[in-house]
Amino acid sequence: MKFKVLIVITSILFLTIIGLVMAESAKSKENIYFGVDIDLNNMAVDIRVNDIPVYFDYTKGQLTVEMPAPTVIIDGENELSILGVLPIDTTNYEEGAYVIATLFREDLHLPNAKKVELAKIKIEIVGNDALLTSVDLTANQPHSTKIALAANKEVLKSVTTTIKSPYPRWKWQDASKIESETNHYDTLLAAYSEIHTALKNKELNILKELYKERAIETAIAYNLDGVSAGYDKLSLGEDMIDDRLKLADLHTKRMVFDILGNGRLARISNNLGAQPVVFLDHAVRAYHIHKFMFYLNDKNEWVMIR
Repeated sequence: MKFKVLIVITSILFLTIIGLVMAESAKSKENIYFGVDIDLNNMAVDIRVNDIPVYFDYTKGQLTVEMPAPTVIIDGENELSILGVLPIDTTNYEEGAYVIATLFREDLHLPNAKKVELAKIKIEIVGNDALLTSVDLTANQPHSTKIALAANKEVLKSVTTTIKSPYPRWKWQDASKIESETNHYDTLLAAYSEIHTALKNKELNILKELYKERAIETAIAYNLDGVSAGYDKLSLGEDMIDDRLKLADLHTKRMVFDILGNGRLARISNNLGAQPVVFLDHAVRAYHIHKFMFYLNDKNEWVMIR
């Protein structure tokens, strides 16, 4: 009897190990990362992929940074765009102002993985003109043009590229188109308020439910092991238990209802990129701004997804 039991236990252990190995093997095959490399000099920008912000900066200065973008990639045609604007408190661009954004893919499961550039945009300011260059690197289709700056000095440039996505279809892609209605602001603000109340009361279980779909898709996008790892990636609840931080009152001053994701996502924000949920760090005079995007489900309910 003991011998039979041992065989059964050994078999179960063997099958478990095989299952874990197979799962890890399958996971590694899908370990693909997308990001946007940004090189910026004295230009305020709103850089997006598929009309979803990946980087926003309203100040002037120099910056080179890589921003993650796996959660915004879809199967098929993907659009990279840059809106260049005057930095805050300025009336003209400084000489040599420019921005370059490059959408790339990286197959992390391959040895010596290297970035594969997919699409690139460059905007250069020369006097009262803007030199715009874009290229779909998967099709090697460059396009350059020179335009006169408009009165407000804004410059918009986009480029599309076709991507075979390793991810499933995201839930927001099939969501209802969002109309700019007055009651949408009120109902979405109520969703922010629900998050704010859970943070204020330190109700982690409620937060987990509110963040659940976002955590699931975050785990998929970053090749993580399930929803718990998704919560960890989002640092769920860390601010509310940090004694250095204080949750501010729900901030609504100068906030507007903002539709993005080509009409299928929404947020409430101001022109500086702030949203209603903010933690304050008085020691270093810093703000921890919690940023969300929501879609409308088939019950006309706002669901946090990004």
